[in-house]
Amino acid sequence: MPVDLNLLKIFIAVATQGNFVKAAKQLSIPTSNVSRYIKQLEQQLNSQLIERTTRQMRLTEAGNILFEQSQKWVTELEQLVQQLCFPQALTGTLRLTIPSESGSLLLADLLAKFALLHPQLSIHCDTQLMPQDIIANDIDLLLTFHRGHLNDSSYHSRLIKSWKSAVVASPELIEKVGKPIKINDLSNLPCISSLSALQGQPWIFIDSKGKQQKVVINSTYRVNSGMLAHAAAINGVGYAILSLEACYEQIQQGKLELIEFDDVEPAPIELRAVYASRSTLSPKLDVFLSFLRQNI
Repeated sequence: MPVDLNLLKIFIAVATQGNFVKAAKQLSIPTSNVSRYIKQLEQQLNSQLIERTTRQMRLTEAGNILFEQSQKWVTELEQLVQQLCFPQALTGTLRLTIPSESGSLLLADLLAKFALLHPQLSIHCDTQLMPQDIIANDIDLLLTFHRGHLNDSSYHSRLIKSWKSAVVASPELIEKVGKPIKINDLSNLPCISSLSALQGQPWIFIDSKGKQQKVVINSTYRVNSGMLAHAAAINGVGYAILSLEACYEQIQQGKLELIEFDDVEPAPIELRAVYASRSTLSPKLDVFLSFLRQNI
């Protein structure tokens, strides 16, 4: 039986995101459709690709092999389609805004490489902490870190990358003020929050059904910097919600302790591309977004 290549893209999204709900959000389709499409792919390949439980999923040996190989195939196919659809060199001006701290570290090399690939395209990149009004400021694209749902429905957004988040605290702080058992316990404990970025308060969690839960936290230390929040957590200022990748080493060293809750986890930190609502993307935006998702 021939394999539907569209099903491969859905499988890659599930494997990358780590669960069906997040993959469905990335693909903008119902979760039930994602599950059905994965079953169809398994039937076409006559092989189980994903082991599912009520709490988690993991790739089988066959699933891992397919994931490693299919990523390369789909990327090469998308690049070929881009070349066929947009054979002429990109021209004009690409105006974008990126986050001033982490965004610059994450995107600096990628922006330079994209500029070298498209020398006839002018790139104007501003760095701002807070999102701007895309239309009022004549911006083609806003790259922003985000947790939870975007509030402004007048804009479209595309997920570029997602990082698992974690609630952490220093062992000294936990001994001093106690350890939260439920997420609402955080309301009565010292916490480190963003000042205005990431919508400040409250903290956002996702339950086992993919629904969003908000907790208003007690925060006297509020900073618009992941680096400042990270340092404050290590020094015992308060509980913090950080990228797990960014604090994994400190957790292993015992400088921070990972706080886990039953049936909920902190919403992932997402890098999203936000742009004005249009029926179709311009070639320069489409090519740039494809480049980011393939290389970041």
